[in-house]
Amino acid sequence: MTHKTRQITIETHSVTIIRARGNQLSAFCERCQTDVTVFAPEQTAAIFRQTVAEVCRRIETDELHLIETRRGVALVCGGSLNNSENK
Repeated sequence: MTHKTRQITIETHSVTIIRARGNQLSAFCERCQTDVTVFAPEQTAAIFRQTVAEVCRRIETDELHLIETRRGVALVCGGSLNNSENK
């Protein structure tokens, strides 16, 4: 009796649509060299279904761009969210 095995590989992709409503914030991102919509690290974590710590790691590895306001508030560049989503 001979046994045959098959390997099935399923590749999936996901798309995250980010819609900013109401009081949308924007700032100039030095890395993107343009005005972008910005998000708090907590919002970014919710978008990617990750922890804030994971978002911070992604900022440290330059996967996401960090924008700091004059008052020291840390925000995440929306342009880098789109770019990191494609990786």
